[in-house]
Amino acid sequence: MEALMIGVGTMIGAGIFVLPGSAANIAGPAVALSFVIGGVIALFTALSASELATAMPRAGGSYHFINKSLGPLAGSIAGLGNWLGLAFATAFYVIGFGSYIGLLLEAVVSVRPVQLGFFTLSVAQIGGLIGGLLFIAVNYVSTKGTGKMQNVIVTGLLGILVIFILLGMIEADVSTLLPFAPEGWDAVLPGTALIFVSYLGFVKITTVAGEIKEPSKNLPRALIGSVLLVTVLYAVVMVVILGVVDRGDIAGSETAVADVAGILFQSFFGVAGVGIVLLTFAGLLATASSANASILSASRINYAMGRDGLFFSYFNGIHPRFNTPHRAIALTGGFILFFVVVGDVATLAKAASVLHLIVYGLLNIALIVFRETKHVHYHPTYTVPLYPWVPIAGALSSFGLIAFMEWTEILLGLAFVLIGVGWYVGYVRSRVGDRSALAQYRNPTSVEVEASTETKDAPPENS
Repeated sequence: MEALMIGVGTMIGAGIFVLPGSAANIAGPAVALSFVIGGVIALFTALSASELATAMPRAGGSYHFINKSLGPLAGSIAGLGNWLGLAFATAFYVIGFGSYIGLLLEAVVSVRPVQLGFFTLSVAQIGGLIGGLLFIAVNYVSTKGTGKMQNVIVTGLLGILVIFILLGMIEADVSTLLPFAPEGWDAVLPGTALIFVSYLGFVKITTVAGEIKEPSKNLPRALIGSVLLVTVLYAVVMVVILGVVDRGDIAGSETAVADVAGILFQSFFGVAGVGIVLLTFAGLLATASSANASILSASRINYAMGRDGLFFSYFNGIHPRFNTPHRAIALTGGFILFFVVVGDVATLAKAASVLHLIVYGLLNIALIVFRETKHVHYHPTYTVPLYPWVPIAGALSSFGLIAFMEWTEILLGLAFVLIGVGWYVGYVRSRVGDRSALAQYRNPTSVEVEASTETKDAPPENS
């Protein structure tokens, strides 16, 4: 159950609390189908990640799988892409957090944008910077005890969203949902490209694979269950929102869920403020939970790359007092705050998605390589059904969705691939030998076989 809560809690974040307005503007009510397609793409990778995690439950998650299967070149691309993808995602989450902070402040004081040199910081960005500093500081000081807190937050969020859905289903007018695809069906996949950031949390479950009882059964259930649950939740919430209001009424709104909650509570109870406050509170919890979890995950990727020699070992340092990977957290935090200042919601969401889609595509390929090379230390306790079609579909759909991004995000993805290649050539190649499954298959006599068990798995946590 706790593993399920990790996946659900990380995914129920800014995606559904910040993006409905922008997503509806792209595809109208058909954006509910965009969420379903995003869930299907995530499901393919969730199945592949389940097999890989039961074979090698180590810190680093998808980066570790790719590095051990495809080698340090792919590992460099995946590690840097996953790390900076999480930094982009966290910046997106904290701006969402700032949007809901701004919604609360507007009720009592007048808050205006701030000019900062060449940049004008919106209220959401100001709140995002404050929230980002807070979450970075929390992770810097302590990484322990987040599991129980995550369970409480997720349970509360699900309860609030169920109330929202029930009231919305009663109030919704089917005629508001028509035409269902006002921008045409070809707008559905661009909508998926925008909202895919909502599905970035499920792979985080693999980082606790070694702690799950009966992982061959419970790990796939947690991964698949979390993706299915949030997919249904996202699609229903979008139908409810656009069944209550016209998409023009929420176009560009970063607090659409709270706006609609105000309408629902006014209609049923005569008190719009209660609904706005309730969903604003839920939005704050969701964005805070996603941001906090992503900062921790990003620092773990730094740590895993340093452990494997693919990144500066300096950032593996553990704080003598707090017992946290403080340098990795500080470095990641610096990128996050920079992205908050220079980015906007849509760009940050797509930037996070495109980098993760590259990683997810490589992850599915990594599974195929492990299977086809019959690697001596690859012994998963769970195997993907319908192999090889599931990982093939996962790779093709992950890479294929990138084509529906804007050119800026596509070029960003290509740039990071080139950066990963450059990092491998300039730093990694001379320091790290290729002992991957692919290298051993191509030249088994020249590569020393790694031991199947390794130590120093993850950075220590506070005691």
